Amino acid sequence: MDMIRQEVETTYDKVKSLAGWSVDKNVVLTITSFYVTAGREFNSIDFNCAMEALKSKAGWFSPLRGNLLPMMAAFLTQAGPSIDDEVDRLMEKQRVLKQAGFRNTIHSYLAALLMDNEPSRYAEEADRAKRLYDAMKKKHFFLTSDDDYAYAMLLGKSDENADAHAEAMRTYYDALRAKGFKSGNELQWMSQVMTYMDIEFKQKRVDRAAELFDVFRRDLKAKPVHYPMIGFLAVFEVQDEKIEEIIILTEQLERSKRFKWNREMALSVAIGHITHHLTENGQQMSVSMAASVEMILQAQQAVMAATVAAVVASSATSSSN
Repeated sequence: MDMIRQEVETTYDKVKSLAGWSVDKNVVLTITSFYVTAGREFNSIDFNCAMEALKSKAGWFSPLRGNLLPMMAAFLTQAGPSIDDEVDRLMEKQRVLKQAGFRNTIHSYLAALLMDNEPSRYAEEADRAKRLYDAMKKKHFFLTSDDDYAYAMLLGKSDENADAHAEAMRTYYDALRAKGFKSGNELQWMSQVMTYMDIEFKQKRVDRAAELFDVFRRDLKAKPVHYPMIGFLAVFEVQDEKIEEIIILTEQLERSKRFKWNREMALSVAIGHITHHLTENGQQMSVSMAASVEMILQAQQAVMAATVAAVVASSATSSSN
């Protein structure tokens, strides 16, 4: 656990020096976690190439520019030497998503990252995700927005009936709310996560999620931002011994000054690290889908944090003026 903490610190410092000091700390921590949990060494040349490639393809007002550019660049470095091709592929996927009716936001680019790399499947996946998204919006009109795009893409791959799938999400939402979880976007994401393996309602998943949140809240001061990750732990039926490992690793990470003002990210990184190694050993699901799960959860948290930071900065500027 101490070695993992040291690896996080080393990678964090490398990412921070290249991403720039203006980039939100949660974004840097997300990039750091992306490399550490996958056991990949941070490559500054690939990272810079990905950032330059994205900037050259993205317009001045593209959501890819600014604080979240380094995060998207990190995700694209998986492509290795074909980063330019990967950026072109991302832009094409985004174009197809826009044609399907998705708005052009950072969340649609996250959804694009989750799409199949076979061009002949782009339109099919985009349409399927849009049908699920529209069905979700019927069940939760005010809570459903562009920050649900990636979940619609990820869950739409199951090819369930969209209305039945959305109904299952709503059933989980109400059941989780009855267990004491707070209403809001985080609970909506958690209810979506609960349908990841199948859409049949299972009370034991709800009970396990409530049990896990109580443990994490008691030992680590878990917050609603962790709801989706806890949902995945319940769905994957992660056993108590692994939960204990998550707690120990989180406590190790919290000792690092990199998490001093971002302690909620320590738990997120720990959950990502443990679940990645579970799936790597074939105990839960495929490694490729594990990477998607980790990416979507950590990216979602980073986007939320960056958005809040931007709002706070804007409010501070308005107040001073």
